[in-house]
Amino acid sequence: MQQILMYTVTAIVLYVVSDRILVGLERWRGKPFAARSIVFFMIIMILAVTTFNGIQHFFSDVLPNGPAATEQSELISEPISEPLRSPTLPPID
Repeated sequence: MQQILMYTVTAIVLYVVSDRILVGLERWRGKPFAARSIVFFMIIMILAVTTFNGIQHFFSDVLPNGPAATEQSELISEPISEPLRSPTLPPID
């Protein structure tokens, strides 16, 4: 849940920052871009890839690799004492 919240807030901030960068570039240029949505996409894509990689790198100790990362590691580390049997079959001697 913490991961979802962090990436969602980051995406919202990236959207606002990308829009401000685009408006700033258009002011500096003196006229709007013909393919404004493509320029916006390029800006937000570059920022998203670098920011999300940074988050993943710096918070790798805090954030798990996936929602079930700890559960899977616990399952793998526990040895199975005996094979699972179907309740309808008689026990094997």
